[in-house]
Amino acid sequence: MPDALPALAAALSDRYRLERKLGEGGMATVYLAEDLKHHRRVAIKVLKPELAAVLGGDRFVQEIRTTAQLQHPHILPLFDSGEVRLSHAERSDGPRSFLYYVMPYIEGETLRGKLNREKQLGIEEAIRIATEVADALDYAHRHGVIHRDIKPENILLHDGRPMVADFGIALAVSAAAGGRMTETGLSMGTPHYMSPEQATAESEITGRSDIYSLASVLYEMLTGNPPHVGNSAQQVIAKIVTQEPAPVTRSRKSVPANVAAAVTKALEKLPADRFETARAFADALADPHFTAIHGTAAAAASRGAPSWLRDPRTVTLSAVAALSLGIMGWALAHRGDANGPEIYDVALPDSAAMDFAGYTPSTPYGSPLRGLALSPDGRVAVYVAKQGNSTILWRRSLRDTTATPIQGSEGASAPVISPDGLRLAFVAHTSLMTAPIAGGPPRAIADLDGDPFTLAWITPTTLMLVDGAGYRFRRIDTDGGTIDTHPVPWCFDGSWIPGEQRLLCNARGVGSVVDPISGKVWLLRNRTASGLPATPLAGWAFRLLDERYLVYQSPQGDLRAAPYDPSTHSVGRSASLLNGVRSAGVASTDYDLTPTGTLLYAPGGNGHVGRLVDLSAGGTSMPLPVPADAYERWDVSRDGHWLAAVAEGAGYFELRIANLRGGQSFTWLRSAYVDQPLWGPDDSTLLVQVRDSTGAAILRGSPSSAATPDTVYASHDPDMVPALLDWWSSHQALGGIGAPRQIVRIDPYARPARFDTISGGRTYTMVSPDGRHIVFSLPAGSRVVVSANPPGSWERQVGASAVEPVWLSSSEILYRSGFTWYLVRIDPATGEPAGAASVWGSDPRFSDTFGWSNRPDWHGGIIYLQGPADTRATYLRVIPHWVAHMERVVDEANR
Repeated sequence: MPDALPALAAALSDRYRLERKLGEGGMATVYLAEDLKHHRRVAIKVLKPELAAVLGGDRFVQEIRTTAQLQHPHILPLFDSGEVRLSHAERSDGPRSFLYYVMPYIEGETLRGKLNREKQLGIEEAIRIATEVADALDYAHRHGVIHRDIKPENILLHDGRPMVADFGIALAVSAAAGGRMTETGLSMGTPHYMSPEQATAESEITGRSDIYSLASVLYEMLTGNPPHVGNSAQQVIAKIVTQEPAPVTRSRKSVPANVAAAVTKALEKLPADRFETARAFADALADPHFTAIHGTAAAAASRGAPSWLRDPRTVTLSAVAALSLGIMGWALAHRGDANGPEIYDVALPDSAAMDFAGYTPSTPYGSPLRGLALSPDGRVAVYVAKQGNSTILWRRSLRDTTATPIQGSEGASAPVISPDGLRLAFVAHTSLMTAPIAGGPPRAIADLDGDPFTLAWITPTTLMLVDGAGYRFRRIDTDGGTIDTHPVPWCFDGSWIPGEQRLLCNARGVGSVVDPISGKVWLLRNRTASGLPATPLAGWAFRLLDERYLVYQSPQGDLRAAPYDPSTHSVGRSASLLNGVRSAGVASTDYDLTPTGTLLYAPGGNGHVGRLVDLSAGGTSMPLPVPADAYERWDVSRDGHWLAAVAEGAGYFELRIANLRGGQSFTWLRSAYVDQPLWGPDDSTLLVQVRDSTGAAILRGSPSSAATPDTVYASHDPDMVPALLDWWSSHQALGGIGAPRQIVRIDPYARPARFDTISGGRTYTMVSPDGRHIVFSLPAGSRVVVSANPPGSWERQVGASAVEPVWLSSSEILYRSGFTWYLVRIDPATGEPAGAASVWGSDPRFSDTFGWSNRPDWHGGIIYLQGPADTRATYLRVIPHWVAHMERVVDEANR
C-alpha cells in the first residue's frame, strides 16, 4: 500500500505525532506515534486501502465499538479509531481514505519473534502463556466478541506476560464488509492456525474457532511447528480439513499426558467436539487427571475411525475446501507477509549457468562486485556466465522461460541496471560499458584506472565508479565523460545513498559511509543498549532500503537486516533473515533487491568461510590444524611453530593463536576490528592493529604470557594508525596509513612509538630477505614494482595487472593476477626482472598470501584461504514479498 504517513500525520496532527513505520501485516500497516494529550507512545494501525474501499468508514467505526469496551489484563486495549479522508491532490488515483485504530505501544516482542528465536518453549512457560490467553478469550467470548485471528503474531509479550492484540478487529472488518470479503483479496485468519470452519468459509464462527487456533499456537510452542504444515497455503488448508494432527508427544515426549489430551480435544475437526469454553480448555491444561476420553477421541478409539469422517458435514467440508483452496491461494499471493514470503526458482540454461560469482579472471583481484542484477520492476535478471576462458552476460526473464546472451558483453562482469530499468552498465576488460536493457549494441563510456571496486547508478543517466584499488571515486555521464573525480578510502561493492549523497561501502569486511567529496568516513556501528554507537559492523554487500533498513551478509554467511539511523550511521539489533546466498567473500555476494520488495539471489555457500592450508611448491595443499572459519588476515612465526589468524565473528573479530606442531589453539584477544597480525623477529612477540568505538591502536604482547598487551601507538582517528605489513629491520616495522596509502616505518619499541613516511601511493609492501629491495603494489594500474631499499633511486615493474607480491627468496617474487599465481626472478644486484612464469595454474580457490613463510624446510608453502570449489549456480531464487517479511522480522527484533 502507499505510505500513509504524510496524510495521517497531517490529519491527526492535533492528536498524534507520527514518528515512523513499525511494520506491515496482512490487513494493516503499523506506525509508531505519540499521543499528544496523554503524553504516551501508541501504535496506530492503518487498514489496507482495498479494505477501506470495501468497508466504508462509518460502518467500520460502528462495528469496532464493541471491541473498544473490552477491558482485560491480557487484552491490548483499543484507544481510538476513525477514518482519514484524502483530498483529490493527495490521492493521485490512489486510495480515497484510510481507516485506522489506535492501541498502546508495547515494549517487548511478539510470540512469533520468541518462537523464531527459540523454536520451542519450556513446557511450563508454554502452558502459562496459553492459559492466560485462554482467560482473555473466555472474557471476550462472554462479551460476545470472537477474535478470529489468534496466532503468534497477535500475542505480544510484555515482561513475559501475554497480551492479545487486534481483538475483535477481524470481526469488525468482516461485519463491516457485509459478506464482501472476497472483494478485498484478504481472508480472516491465518492458514496454520485456522479452524476447519474458517478454512471452509462457514458463515457462522463461534468461540470454539478461537479455541482451535489457541490450541494450534500451544502445539507450536511445544513442538516447534503448527499442527499442520505444507509447502503452500493450499496444502495446509487441505490437511486442516482432512487430516488429524500428530499427537504432541510424538515430537516431545516430556509433555504431560493431560496437556497432550487437552490439545487433542481442542483440535477436533467439529466445533461440537472441542471444549465448550476457553475456560474449560485452560482448566484441562491445569488438571493432571484430564484425559482424552472425551468426544471423538474416545469414539475413534472404540470404533477404529474418526467420528468426523462419519458426519454428513464432512462431505460439505470437503466440497467447500476445494473452492476455498483456490481462493486462499489467490488471497495469500496478495496479502503481503502473513506467513512469510512466497518463493520460486528460475532455471538457467545448461550451457549458461551463472559462474565466477562476478569475478573477471583477467583482472588482478577479479572484479569484487556482484555478478547479478535485478531490474527495478522485478521482471528481468542479468547475470555473469562463463564463456570459454572468459565471461559473458545473459538476460533472464523472471516472468517466462526466455534467456538470451547480451551481444557485445564478452569479458564482462559487475552488471547493474539503471533506476528507470532502461539501461545496463557493466565492466568489460578495461572499459565501463552501457547498453539498452531491451537489447542493442553496448558502447564504452569510460576507461578503467585499475580494478573496479564499486559500480552503481546515481541517477538514470549518471553512474559512480570507484577504481584504482578502491581509491578513486568518479561520477560518469552515460553519454560519455567523467563529471568529477575525488580520492576516497577503500570502498568495495559500494552503493549510493541518495538522501545523504554518500557512498555505502564495504571497507575490508566492515561497513562504512563515505563522503566522496571530502573523503570523510563514518564506520557503521552497532548501537548499544544506551543508544550510543559502539562496535563497527562486520559484513559485506551492504544495501539500504528506503534509507531506513540496512541489509548485508554477515561473516557467518547469513543475510541480515537492521534499522539504520543516518544521523549517527549506526544500526539497531540485526535479525537473521536468510541463509544460502552465495558469496565469494568480503568482496562479493550475489543478491539484488528492488524498491518494491523483490529479492533475487543465487543459492550457494559462503566462499569466505574456508580452510587455511599449506600449499607446497608442487601445488599440493595440506590443511593446517585449525578449524574452517571466516579468516581475514594471518601470519606465521619465522620458526613455523605459531600461527596468528584473525577470524570474523558476529560484530567482532578474534585474534587466534594456533600451535602448528601440537594442534592446540586459543583466542588471544577480541576487538571490534582486528587488522594484520605480525610476529616479531624473535617469534615470541606479536604486533597487531585493533579498532573500536574510541579509535585505533597498535598492540604488542606475547601470546604465551598472561600479561595484557602493551599499547604501542593509539589515536582517535583510525586512519592515523598504521596497518602493519612487514619488518623493515629487527626494530622497525613497515605499515600503511591513510588513503591513498602511504608506507611508513614505525619503531614499536620506542616510547612513544615513532613513524615516518618512506613512500606514497603504495600498498602491500614487503622487504626482501637480504634487505636490499622492496616490492610494492601500485593502486594505479594494479602493477607490481620492485625498488631499492630505501626506495627513491629507481623502480622497475615486475608484473602487470598484479597484486599481493611476496618474496620467496631475495631473487624470487610471487604475485597473483586474477586466479593465477606467477613467479618472477630478479637480479639480486640490480632488481632487473628476468621473466615471469605461471605456477599452480588458475584456480578460484586461491586467495591471499598473507601467511607466506620462506623457511627452507617448509618447501615454499603458502597459507591461503580455500573457499568452495564450485562457483556455479544453475538456478536463481526469487522472493517477491521479501521486504515486507524483512520489515516484520527486524521490527520485532527491535521492539
